[in-house]
Amino acid sequence: MMQLTYLRQKAHEMNAEIYALYLAARHPEVRWYVPLLLAVAIGYAISPIDLIPDLVPVFGFLDDVVLVALGIHTAYQLVSKNILGQARLHAYEVLSHEGGEATSAYQIIGYTWMLVAALFAIMFYKLLFLTVL
Repeated sequence: MMQLTYLRQKAHEMNAEIYALYLAARHPEVRWYVPLLLAVAIGYAISPIDLIPDLVPVFGFLDDVVLVALGIHTAYQLVSKNILGQARLHAYEVLSHEGGEATSAYQIIGYTWMLVAALFAIMFYKLLFLTVL
C-alpha cells in the first residue's frame, strides 16, 4: 500500500513538472528556440522514423529515451530559474485544484482511443474477410 502511494506521488510530481515546463516554454520572456527544442524532442519520441529502428533490441528504444531526456534536460537549462519556479508553482496549483475537469479529459481521451481501436478492428476484420472471398 505504501508503494502505491509513493508511485502515485511520483506520477503527480512528474505531471506537474511536465506541465510546468510547458507553461515555462509559453512564457513571453523565454527564447523562441526553447519551445522548438521541446517540440523536436517530443516529436522524435512519437515519430515512427528513428536514428536506430525500434526493432533493434535494446538500442532501438534506448536512443529514444536518451534523445528525449537530453532535449528536455537542455530545455530545463535554457529556461530561467525564476520563470521555471513560477511555472512550477502555477502547475502545482492547477493540478491540485483539478478534479472533474481532469476526469472528463481522461474519459474523452479513453473513449477516443477505444473508438480508434474499434475502427482498426473493423477495418482489419473487413480486410481479412474481403481477401478470403
